[in-house]
Amino acid sequence: MIKLVVTDIDDTLLNSKGELTEKTRNTIKKCIDRGIKVILASGRPDFGMQQYVKELNLDSYDNYLLSYNGAKMTNLMTGEVIYDRLLEVERIKFLINKAYEHNCDVLTYQDNKVLTNKANPYAAWEANALKTNLVLISDIENKIFEKSAKAIILSDPDKAIEIKDKLSFEIGDKYEVAMSKPFFIEVNDKNISKGGALEFLCERMGITNNELLAIGDGLNDLSMIEFAGCGVAMGNANQLLKDKANFISLSNDEEGFSYAIEKLVLNK
Repeated sequence: MIKLVVTDIDDTLLNSKGELTEKTRNTIKKCIDRGIKVILASGRPDFGMQQYVKELNLDSYDNYLLSYNGAKMTNLMTGEVIYDRLLEVERIKFLINKAYEHNCDVLTYQDNKVLTNKANPYAAWEANALKTNLVLISDIENKIFEKSAKAIILSDPDKAIEIKDKLSFEIGDKYEVAMSKPFFIEVNDKNISKGGALEFLCERMGITNNELLAIGDGLNDLSMIEFAGCGVAMGNANQLLKDKANFISLSNDEEGFSYAIEKLVLNK
């Protein structure tokens, strides 16, 4: 029996217009009414997820928020951070300079804002998605003053996979390098992943992975898809995710989240 549904946000819970549909809201309410926890697990920072936490009433019961690709987990009712693997300031600066080595722009987070080194469409996309300010700072490496879970190295999609592979070779012994979008190369501390955070949570909650359904679309969802007893790939998911999933749903523009949950959890 599934006790925990863990879902990615972008291109999974939201359609391609960034909308949370009424059907998705109703599906999540049905889960909550049955005592099934629904947890958001995203590469987004906490502040970029709160809108959906509030809209879906996910903080109205003993529940959790998994942010920064698994680098941080928070109890939504108490505000307690139960898991924290944020990067120190010097490590963020190192990653910024590593982006420059590969002729890439970069973004990170400070004070609930998105910081980037110069105007670019990918950083603008992130700020818009998070509904927060985009701050342009040419010497961004000198303006980092607080820990953050990650830096995102920005690249045109036709070059991103090659750069990601190079970065994995260069710094993969100390950092986790993953792609959440065709233009986002996300770099976290080593061994940070959504799957790793969920393993910690399952142990804390006293449940097994067989009681967990995880659903996503991007390569940063792969670890949780593999960990979950029931791993679901959206119809619009990366092919590698589909290859590893137990079930392939419809796309995010075809109510794929609700389709999978109704079929596998609500048994409709």
